[in-house]
Amino acid sequence: MASSSSRGVTTATKATTSFVSRFVARKGALACVVYVSEGRRVDVIDAIASVALKSDDDDDDDDGKRRCRRAHRRFGMAKPPTSPNDERRVRLVKKFVDEPYNRTGFTFAVRTDDFDDFDVEEKIEEADDRWRRRNHRSNNASTSSMISRLISDKVTEVAQSACTEIGSFQKHSATHPRVGIVDHVSVHPIGACEMEVATEAARAIGRRFGGELGLNSYMYGYATMENSLKNNGDKSTGMRELAEIRRKLGYFSANGAGETWIGASDVYDRMQKWEAKPDFGTGEKVDVEEKGVCCIGAVPFVVNYNVPMTCELSDESQEKLALDLGKQIAKRVSQRNEIDGLPNVQSMALMRTTPSTKTKEDGLSSSCSSTLRVEIEIACNLLDEISSTTREQVQKRIEALMPQLMVENAMNGAKLNGAACQIGKGYVTNLQPQDFLDAVSRPRSRR
Repeated sequence: MASSSSRGVTTATKATTSFVSRFVARKGALACVVYVSEGRRVDVIDAIASVALKSDDDDDDDDGKRRCRRAHRRFGMAKPPTSPNDERRVRLVKKFVDEPYNRTGFTFAVRTDDFDDFDVEEKIEEADDRWRRRNHRSNNASTSSMISRLISDKVTEVAQSACTEIGSFQKHSATHPRVGIVDHVSVHPIGACEMEVATEAARAIGRRFGGELGLNSYMYGYATMENSLKNNGDKSTGMRELAEIRRKLGYFSANGAGETWIGASDVYDRMQKWEAKPDFGTGEKVDVEEKGVCCIGAVPFVVNYNVPMTCELSDESQEKLALDLGKQIAKRVSQRNEIDGLPNVQSMALMRTTPSTKTKEDGLSSSCSSTLRVEIEIACNLLDEISSTTREQVQKRIEALMPQLMVENAMNGAKLNGAACQIGKGYVTNLQPQDFLDAVSRPRSRR
């Protein structure tokens, strides 16, 4: 039989283990992805990236230090942090420059849980469970407001730099759809972070875009504004979908030659036909044509999975047939296909590169033949990979559909005679949830 002292140790050990378990489960982060319409001018990208990389610590001031001391006294911490931003730092965790599509994605993250993992043991000894339970709600509210301010500060700075450096949106051209200089901002709760935090942050970004930068913004997902549901949106869920906004604004309809998107004059015209005013911003023509509009939302984490399709064509007349094949595949994969579409998958086909000519010489003769090589991508958004369609399922479906649709097209007279098409291995263009948690949990250097 164990002694009373050993039982006490056992009880303490169980309590400690329980606390650690709760701590691990509470680990969370807020992720935010910002897409800007520039991916080719290196000097412009570098200028925007310098703002994205700027550390919060660069702006520390006496007021920040006072807030730090107040937090120290309030929470009874043994060692006050040296900076209020050590724990809550907005980090640039990825910069993805997509030159062929002429766009760049900046991915940020900020921690939302209460404790540093390298200080767990010390915090366990000093934790007061009763105090924490009593102040849980008020602490969550203040933390949410702080996170919202931090992320909106950073994203607004990046957006302002993008508008300044990129210039007039009327001059922009790309083979990837877009509707603005800052085309899209998505905010995602990761781990233990609550959706309410993402919603508050997304709406804060929208308000600042419209009020400070003159960027007209449409909100979607959990950040949908109540007034927006009068003319559009799903009243049963109280949310508006990103795809619906894009469809109304012409995101899926190229307005230039050769499947390109140029300027934003058609975006303004579509806004008038839609009769849905931006949630933030003036909606004036001059602002839309110079800067375009931005879609901002709070949604569960989305996996961007692109599957490449390469076609060797015998002549230029087959280029459109190849792109049409890609569009057919994307349409069949999408959840909008009610017959056999994959649930929680949004997809579209894009011409990745301008067709290039290859010359093949015959070693036995001086004759030569030329082929055209085109690269098309089936770009997929996986809205819920955890409990729904996975990237592996998307890959297998696309690989099976390509030869099947080529046969069907040939039977209908759309023949890719002499063409050789193949599906490559898909790839993820964004980070995974654990990457965000790792990025915001890096321990500070000890002195």
